[in-house]
Amino acid sequence: MPRAQRTLSLLLAVLLPLGAGAAPAAAGSAATAPVGSVVMHSTLAQFEHDVLSITALRGTARRLAGAAVLARAVPDLPPVLTYKTFLKRALAAPGAGPAVQWVALGDCGRVGPQPEDCISDNALTRLEQQAPDNAAVWLLAFDRARQHGDDKAARAALARAARATEFSTYYGTLLKSVLETARALPMSPALVRQLAGIGGNAYAATYMLAAGNVMYLPGPALAPVFEACKDPGRAAALRAQCRRIAHLLAWGDTVIVRAAGLALQERLAGDAEARQRYAEARRAHAWQTQQFAILVLKARTDRGLAGTLVQLVLQGGTENSIQVALLRKAGIATTPPADWKG
Repeated sequence: MPRAQRTLSLLLAVLLPLGAGAAPAAAGSAATAPVGSVVMHSTLAQFEHDVLSITALRGTARRLAGAAVLARAVPDLPPVLTYKTFLKRALAAPGAGPAVQWVALGDCGRVGPQPEDCISDNALTRLEQQAPDNAAVWLLAFDRARQHGDDKAARAALARAARATEFSTYYGTLLKSVLETARALPMSPALVRQLAGIGGNAYAATYMLAAGNVMYLPGPALAPVFEACKDPGRAAALRAQCRRIAHLLAWGDTVIVRAAGLALQERLAGDAEARQRYAEARRAHAWQTQQFAILVLKARTDRGLAGTLVQLVLQGGTENSIQVALLRKAGIATTPPADWKG
């Protein structure tokens, strides 16, 4: 499947976990059929090449990091425009911080249209030093230790995650950076149509391109955390760590992480009243995610709505805050109707 089509499919997979009525059918309609063509692949690759050529003249860490994210999945680039080249420049630029280092997590294995799912040990070590209060960093270390069979290191990483003050994958910062990179050149009407469908607009097409590429970045696996916290039993220290991590996840920076955190909080709740409170929060979050997905699909042919979405991304924030802000801009309640079944 060409990368442009995977971009839309990935977005829908994340944004429509519970289904959204007719929305999935719209995603597979004739309006999106052209994105599977060879011409589409060539047109998109040429656009990305041209955008990266312009960005190569920039020197800020943020813009270079955005270019690195975009370049990671583009095939057959000249050496000066590759992911590794942009990443090296971004890391050396003034102001390079944890967000740029997060991009470096993908500096491992295969890059190109299907980047390999791996984590750079060197980048993770640097993140442990630069962002010691970020639970996302320590959950990456926790998963790495488990894979290596190092139980002592895994326990230490889980404890560090519990002592953290935030959970961030720098999603909002990097989405903004990639979006700014993609906006360096106007898209041709043909590419807009192929990315966003018949009647599509450039705002929506650019957002889809940026969000789809950010989704390729590595992140901590949450299944190992759920497994570790599956049954803390009488282990008071472990139960306290798990509850703290659940809280950090629930206030994390992405839609999926917040959903996982609320689910873990519900599982670890000490009484029925707390479980009900977390269940209601999880239901509200599912509603918000579903409605946001419907708006993203609508934005493909609604230029005003798509422009609002792009502006919200450019203002900065987390994926969750952008989601809630778009719902409010569209006049949609952030809590579901009483009869909503999900």
